Amino acid sequence: MQYEVHWEHRQTKEYNIHDKYATFEEALQSIYDWWELNEYKPCYVRHWTREGRTVVDYGSHHMFYYIYEIDPPSQ
Repeated sequence: MQYEVHWEHRQTKEYNIHDKYATFEEALQSIYDWWELNEYKPCYVRHWTREGRTVVDYGSHHMFYYIYEIDPPSQ
């Protein structure tokens, strides 16, 4: 299993796929690392997982991160 990080801005319809990670922890940490690199401090962070997708709500009400469980490509 791999984990892919996506970001969505619901008002502007922007949608980006950031990267793939070997573990859920690495995927979640990549979000925190981006915030630190860009000196962003969310007012709160909460996340929940349902059916292979974790939603990361960080207080912006219209912007969210998603972490998807994905199968690695077959070789």
